Amino acid sequence: MKRAPISAVGVVLAIAFAANAGGQSKAAYQPAKRAVRAAQEISASEVRITPTTAKSGSTSIDVADDHWIARGFDLKTLISQAFDVDARLVDIPDDGSTDARYDVTLRLPHEVDQDMMQYTLQGALERKFGVKIAAESRTMNVYVLTAPQGPGAALHQHGGMAKLVSSDSGSGDAGQITLIGKSCSGVSSGGIAASAGTIGDLRRTLEPDLDRLLVDETHLAGSYDFKIGNYANQDELFKLMHDQLGIAVTPTQRAVTVLTVRPAQQMQAAL
Repeated sequence: MKRAPISAVGVVLAIAFAANAGGQSKAAYQPAKRAVRAAQEISASEVRITPTTAKSGSTSIDVADDHWIARGFDLKTLISQAFDVDARLVDIPDDGSTDARYDVTLRLPHEVDQDMMQYTLQGALERKFGVKIAAESRTMNVYVLTAPQGPGAALHQHGGMAKLVSSDSGSGDAGQITLIGKSCSGVSSGGIAASAGTIGDLRRTLEPDLDRLLVDETHLAGSYDFKIGNYANQDELFKLMHDQLGIAVTPTQRAVTVLTVRPAQQMQAAL
């Protein structure tokens, strides 16, 4: 869950990806037992959750191995950040308080791994808001990414050698994907440039602006360098991905993992 801050300067949006698990990986909801034990040693008081001091419409997030600081987010977005999933995968009832915004601060005296940080934040959110967050499989409309003929002509293996990792897992090296001249009004851009980016990185970059979630079934491992031209809408983007990267985008349905957020008392009564 080492999600780097997202920053926008002028009309250029750059997203730097550190090694993290894919948004739909079940590992995101089932941290290793060692991480659970280690997280239990962190005092709950080390996670501070307070009403936000950020201006209306302003948000920020700062993540490192020894801290996790988010400002100006509602509960649904905080949960999506803490579990490292798209916010559309968080099912939270609208009880009239979902628009409230918060600041979350976790500072540690030493560096910890992704699982420990993630599990600590998840537990803190459950305790603070009196909810239970559970994983549930649901069938949803998605776009599936495939590479029927392998990498396209514009998709170059970074360093010339494949890394033996899945396309949606961390490789140990940070990659960067840049949307050039991105329009804030919809899915359009002056192009996409990537340096040592995985297909998982590309999926996470594009997914928030699309009308469906993306599921990576390309089986393209390792990291890549590539650049594709400008596009004015979603259809043009998908055509460029197919023609230049060899990646087909197909609308279909898949079973995906959704996070259900319910009052803890309600969940206990149902057991």
